[in-house]
Order: sequence, then C-alpha cells, then structure tokens
Amino acid sequence: MSSKLEEYIDEMEQDLQVDELNIKEVQMKLPALKHKWVGRLMRHKSQIGGLHRRKQDLSREASKKMKEGSMYNMSDAGLSKLIEKQQPIIDINQEIAAINIIVEFLEKSERIFHSLSFDIKNLIEIMKLETL
Repeated sequence: MSSKLEEYIDEMEQDLQVDELNIKEVQMKLPALKHKWVGRLMRHKSQIGGLHRRKQDLSREASKKMKEGSMYNMSDAGLSKLIEKQQPIIDINQEIAAINIIVEFLEKSERIFHSLSFDIKNLIEIMKLETL
C-alpha cells in the first residue's frame, strides 16, 4: 500500500476518535474535517487529470517519432499497443492506478464524514438516556 494512503488512514483514525469527553470538540471540528478530506479528494482527482494529459502528450510524441522513424506503416491500434509498452507510459499508468486507490479511499471517507453527524447525534441521545 502506498505511504500516502497509510498516512491518510492513520490521520483519519485520529480525526474519528470520538468519546464522551471530546464529542463536542469533534462536532465543532466536523465542518473543517469534511473540508480537509474533500479538498484532498479534489487535489488527487486533479492530479489524475494532469497525469492523463501528460500521458497523452507522451503518447503523441512517441507516435510521431515512431511514424517518422519507421520504414513501414503501422495501424493506429498496433502503434497504440507499442506505445503502451514504453517505460514512461507504464510509469504513468502505475502512478494513476495508485492515485485511483487513494481517490476511492477518499470518496468512501467522504461518506463516513457525512454520516458522522448522525452518529454523534445518536451518541448524544444515548448519553441523555443514560443520565435519566
């Protein structure tokens, strides 16, 4: 697993620590926490977009070089397969895959933070019932 994902998992675990003593503090911080995690999600999605653009640029350059340096014509599909096997493209694909895992984690965490306010409300109701 990537170190960034491990870092996010550890940080989220700390952000979601809720007990009777810090329940108000967590509730007060909740909007800021949501903003922090959604911001990270959007930055990673933007990063994926940049990687796709870089991959397209590299593919175009490689295609142009191969067409100019080749003694025979290749089909676009064959040329595309050949380009996908080049190391810079492989590296970008691996980076995109790693960031996609982080994006999936952040999308799921967004749902967790969305439901956290309901969870806190339920905890408060339980605490009220216990004090009666």
